[in-house]
Amino acid sequence: MLTLLRRFEFLFNRRRYLDDLEAEMHLHRELRAELLARQGIAPDDATLAANRQFGNTTLLKEDSHRVLTWNLLEDLFKDLRYSLRSLFANPLFAVIAVLTLALGIGANTAIFSVINAVLLRGLPVAKPEQLVYLHVEPGQPDGAGQTGNNSNASFSEYVFEQLRTQHQAFSTVAAYVPLGFNKIAVRVGPLPEEASVEMVSGDFFSGLGAGATCGRTLSLADEKNHAAIAVLGYGFWNRRFGAACSVVGKTVYVKGIPFAIVGVGAHGFSGVEPSPTDIWIPLQINPALNAWGNQQTNYYADPLWWCLPLIGRLAPGVTIQQAQASLASAFQRAAYEHLGGKPKPGETPVKLVLVPARGIGQGGDDYKQPLYYLSAIVAVILAIACGNVAMLMAARNSARQREFSIRLAIGGSQSRLFRQLLAESLVLAASGAILGWFFAMAFTKVLAGWAGMEANLAPDRTVTLFTGAIMILVALLFGLAPLLTVRRVPVGLALKDSSATAFQEKTRSRSSRLIVVAQVALGLVLAISAGLLTRSLGNLERANLGLKSDGLLVFGLSPQLGTVNDQKKIAFYTSVINKLRAIPGVPSVTLMGNRIGSGWSNNTTTILDGKRPEGEKAGMRWNSVGADFFTTLGVPLREGRDFRDSDSLAAPKVAIVNETFVKRFLKGRDAIGHIVSYTPEVAFTIVGVVADSKYRGVREDPIPMAYFPYPQVGLIGDMHVELRTAGSPPSFLPEVRKAIASLAPDLALLQPMSQSAQFAASITQDVLVSRLAQFFSALAILLVASGLYGTLAYSVSRRTSEFGVRMAIGCERPELLWMVLREGLMLSLLGIVVGAPAAFAFSKYLDSQLFGLAPHDPLTFGLAVVGVLSVCIAAGLIPAFRAASIDPIRALRYE
Repeated sequence: MLTLLRRFEFLFNRRRYLDDLEAEMHLHRELRAELLARQGIAPDDATLAANRQFGNTTLLKEDSHRVLTWNLLEDLFKDLRYSLRSLFANPLFAVIAVLTLALGIGANTAIFSVINAVLLRGLPVAKPEQLVYLHVEPGQPDGAGQTGNNSNASFSEYVFEQLRTQHQAFSTVAAYVPLGFNKIAVRVGPLPEEASVEMVSGDFFSGLGAGATCGRTLSLADEKNHAAIAVLGYGFWNRRFGAACSVVGKTVYVKGIPFAIVGVGAHGFSGVEPSPTDIWIPLQINPALNAWGNQQTNYYADPLWWCLPLIGRLAPGVTIQQAQASLASAFQRAAYEHLGGKPKPGETPVKLVLVPARGIGQGGDDYKQPLYYLSAIVAVILAIACGNVAMLMAARNSARQREFSIRLAIGGSQSRLFRQLLAESLVLAASGAILGWFFAMAFTKVLAGWAGMEANLAPDRTVTLFTGAIMILVALLFGLAPLLTVRRVPVGLALKDSSATAFQEKTRSRSSRLIVVAQVALGLVLAISAGLLTRSLGNLERANLGLKSDGLLVFGLSPQLGTVNDQKKIAFYTSVINKLRAIPGVPSVTLMGNRIGSGWSNNTTTILDGKRPEGEKAGMRWNSVGADFFTTLGVPLREGRDFRDSDSLAAPKVAIVNETFVKRFLKGRDAIGHIVSYTPEVAFTIVGVVADSKYRGVREDPIPMAYFPYPQVGLIGDMHVELRTAGSPPSFLPEVRKAIASLAPDLALLQPMSQSAQFAASITQDVLVSRLAQFFSALAILLVASGLYGTLAYSVSRRTSEFGVRMAIGCERPELLWMVLREGLMLSLLGIVVGAPAAFAFSKYLDSQLFGLAPHDPLTFGLAVVGVLSVCIAAGLIPAFRAASIDPIRALRYE
């Protein structure tokens, strides 16, 4: 910072100093030459003598630069020392100003740290700017199936093999895919546990430039041989094995299959997805280790199943645009190779799109809108904080007008005065930035805990530069603003008048009032936004789920090792259900393919009575479930019956639909007996109708749903168990684990939790944004109140004599109280008048964040106006009571 200030001052005055110096040296040379000429010395000799006397011009300039630099540094240190002394002499002002700035700068640094980690930061590998995610737009070709957490980020194994040979565009193209939608069962000791496991291509680590902490990473030979080896993630290794490299060579069991540990990933590298990966294994062909845990088809065998996310490293010197252009035709050929060679009539041809690999991966887009909203909030807070400190400094500098006037009157320059004020501002801004940095570090940890984010939020160079830029901006703002005031001070008047009543600057008073009005307006915008989000969160927490989530325990379970066909898997899950039913306090148990409230779902076009309904809303969601599913969940049955144990693989195929399905596709007609299916090959007879209930999450709108018995759906994989318990669901976990261990000791309970907690997890982002909006809005209103209080208190202190005269001629104390309070009330009302339309316009951007609430909700607007006005009145009461309690005798002597 000292270097930056030195450069700024040097460039500002360099030309003037050099010109003056050169003119002075030229004059000296002329005078010296004239004196030597009178002594009979020739002009050439005079020049040489002058050079010998005064030295070479270049050397003189270099010396002058060094002297100038030293003088500037000396002046700067003097200014900084004087600034520190003046702040220590007024500790209350210093503490308030530094804390106010620290809150504003700290809040902005914290939110920017999250934005940087989630959206901007490159992967912790070599040359991360060359890495790109591969996307397909507008989506997979017609006729291709897709699985993944991003419908635009999945490719078939065949397309992957074709793209990895395009070396004119890529140095490397690597594939990676999880073994399940969530964590899966692994075992590294006597007891099973759950971990995040990914299959990756052999060049995944080498292509990304991620090394190993211990042992080695994977190779192309490992991929070709589908080797049973594993690389542990650094975090999993540190947490599970105490960071001991002796783990290399040991065995880890993934879904009961042994893998030899050959290495540990590099420190800081946790994969390319938002959730850290615990274990990497090479791409496998074992049906038990399939992409996304799918049991219906193998990603190697089916060229139409698009399920592999891809990441590539651009070839040296190749840009994203060049790579996309060179890959267009090759990608088109590969995409339609098994679909007739070209798009269907009317189909939009798919194209390859490359996206820079930044932030936490392909899930970072989910955080964009909330983070941008929060960044707008903290920017407003910084503006309010700067306004408060600006008013504090203006009030402080108004008392120093006599000092400034004297300095200017005795020959001090405005540039010198500017340097002094800039030094004072720099000390305040630097102190606020340093304290704000510590605030930000603490707050980011809390923020990560609230959000459940596992990304590394530690600040890097980008965050440091961001904080430094804010500090410099604040320092310049506070250094320039007082200078403008000083330049308008009439020097003669300031020297004549007393310091107490020297110069009542009306411009400063108007500026302070305008700042307060702007602060109240901004505070109202934040209060209304926080109110909308808070009421929306309340609606989410009270939403009708359509089922009784209290008392439900849910956990995932993989098929037992060795159950290679559906008959054995059905037998295994049947034995699990029977074991769990025998636990005391468990009235009912059921199974489901997709866990409700987890966000995952099966989606397809409805097939009703052998036909596909026409129209845009012809789709439905479906789930494979077990017996007593609706009884266990507490979903009301409208018609027909629930599923039974007798709905086996050999029994007639049956289905149950929800009310929205009946309303949309049957127009309210009796649904029992109609035929529904998710695929033309299999038909299910509707035997029941149930009430609408939430499937993917709390925010889900009613949508047509169909439920099928899991034994009749076939291709059974991981299932989720729902237990209706007579007490607290977590208290049943020990008995449940004991029951499962008696059947399959290698299986772990996957993500065990109450069903209420699962639904609560689906609104985690809403909870986070609402909490932060409440906190930041309360902070903003507090700063607004302090700004209004400071303005009124300063006004009262400057009008002490006036109030004494008023009381001396008969003015009552309530009148004085109302006079001051009215001033604050008028400023507050003006701010509300300005802020209400701004809040009305801004609230429409929150529409997508709201649930069960209009963005222009009148109740929320009314409560926010009343709240802000109440806080402002409370802030104005203190200086109003102080004005009303003035002793007229002391006030008249005050001057």
